[in-house]
Amino acid sequence: MNWVAIIVATIAAMVIGFLWYGTWAFGKSWMALAGRGMGEGQQPGPLYALTAVAALVEAIALSWFISQTGWRTGSGGALIGLYAGLGFTATAMFSEVLFAGRPARLYAINAGYQVFQAVVMGAIIGFLGSM
Repeated sequence: MNWVAIIVATIAAMVIGFLWYGTWAFGKSWMALAGRGMGEGQQPGPLYALTAVAALVEAIALSWFISQTGWRTGSGGALIGLYAGLGFTATAMFSEVLFAGRPARLYAINAGYQVFQAVVMGAIIGFLGSM
């Protein structure tokens, strides 16, 4: 495992999340659809720390998947990230949305972020892992 690639991918996921859920992107829509403010009633420190840990775990898993396929390029890693994001994350989130009765747009915002950041993380790990 290339730990530099894993750390860079983790940081990239955090930056993408900051931009994705910012009020200039999908933040306002997310808050309206969720019926609450971002992190409302919670301390931001633990939220960001736990989100970073989750991104780190995802980066480690993607690194393992990429190493198992042998696709150690940016495009190969991005494709593995796409498969993981669509095949595992977005589909698991979908059934939660169906049973919880959440709006489809909220699902699209959340799942879109997860898939996009998995593609970027995979591309980073694939590219840096080939060095």
